[in-house]
Amino acid sequence: MLSNLTAEQRNSLQTMEVALGLAADVAHSVVTIYLPCEDKKFLQIYKQAQPLTQVNNNRPDMTGRRLRAVEEPMVARAMQKNIPVSGKREWSLGVFNHLTVFPLRDARGQCYAAISFEGATPDDIIIAQSFELLCHLVPALANNPHYKRMQASDGIIVVDPNKLIIAANNRARHIFDVMEIPQAVGCRTNDVAVNWPLVGMVMDTGTAESKEFTMRGLLLSIRVLPVIPRPKGGCAIVILQDITELRKKDEELLIKSVVIKEIHHRVKNNLQTIASLLRLQERRAQNDETKTVLRDCISRVNSIAIVHEYLSQQDSGLIDVGKVAKGIYQAIMSSMLDPDFQLLAEFSAAEIQLPSEKATSIALILNELLQNAIEHAFADRHQGFLQVHFAEEDSCYTLAIADDGVGLPEGFQISGRKSLGLKIIKTMAESDLQGEFTLTNREQGGTLALVKIPKAGAK
Repeated sequence: MLSNLTAEQRNSLQTMEVALGLAADVAHSVVTIYLPCEDKKFLQIYKQAQPLTQVNNNRPDMTGRRLRAVEEPMVARAMQKNIPVSGKREWSLGVFNHLTVFPLRDARGQCYAAISFEGATPDDIIIAQSFELLCHLVPALANNPHYKRMQASDGIIVVDPNKLIIAANNRARHIFDVMEIPQAVGCRTNDVAVNWPLVGMVMDTGTAESKEFTMRGLLLSIRVLPVIPRPKGGCAIVILQDITELRKKDEELLIKSVVIKEIHHRVKNNLQTIASLLRLQERRAQNDETKTVLRDCISRVNSIAIVHEYLSQQDSGLIDVGKVAKGIYQAIMSSMLDPDFQLLAEFSAAEIQLPSEKATSIALILNELLQNAIEHAFADRHQGFLQVHFAEEDSCYTLAIADDGVGLPEGFQISGRKSLGLKIIKTMAESDLQGEFTLTNREQGGTLALVKIPKAGAK
């Protein structure tokens, strides 16, 4: 398609592609670049951009289509005569759009392509400045954030070199009405009523700028683009957005986030207070069974407190389960392990983000498994091996705790045990996480506790 063009012409087209969408947004028009075919009876659509500023724009993309020149008489005429052409065309039965076509000329003034702006409610000045913006864009501006695409709620203003507003779309007029400036067109940006020195600075320097400021009770975001990116190059396009409500919502979300963090922090503190009270009760208890029950309760409360501690430190409801697992592991090891017992321990936990309710279930499961391993696996022994592993697999997350202890008795069945800890693990794994829990003897001796959590159930 580009083989018949010169290097200069190809470079110009490729540079235009960068901002074609922005031009469509500014002009509120479908922008199409046409190339002549070798057979003069046909035209080729090189590129087409649909405006994001039109809410109900469902037109198909025509890029790459080959058309008869008679189907696009205004485009053909603009190419043949090397002049701009404008008029109306019937888009669908009884529906007419305004079409403006500009010839694309190279440095010698030769027309090598055409570009059209088609829309239902055109503004000739805005369309003309959109075209100039495309023609004078330089490749260095391709990734400049000031040249990003627009939104349907953005206002468009064109300011001439004398800082006079010469065009404004309906959204911009509405924003001016809210600010009690009834007539936008005809005002100057350096008038007392408007007072936008940024616009004059952009036109003087030829460099796009943006800022946020408060004006007559509104918080506005203003983006100023020089039509020709060089000092005192001519007009400027001002993109205006009322972000008052957006910032209010951001502030509300920030406040909500802070409140939620504070709630989690207080829940953690309250749980730690409960654990302290239970610890006092444990010390006063005379019965060994009572002490064991209280110690187990303290450990469970602390496991939940660790989850809330991490929730109080972050913005989302997701928890790094690996960090929680490490916190529980360290707490259990320091509180339950006899200082004289020689334990060779291995711990590994992947950084996996899960919702807080799932993280809490995994925390309680890990707590129970660790307690069971330390209490029962190494009876009458002075040393042992313990491995904790939490990882992500293709379809599930796995929590595995292995030891080289005494192992399980012959004929062991989880369902037949009266242990509260095992019931908690089974309930959490199967009901809360939709996973499975198995407890088996290892071939090399000891026990392997394995919890598999399907990813679908953990999200």
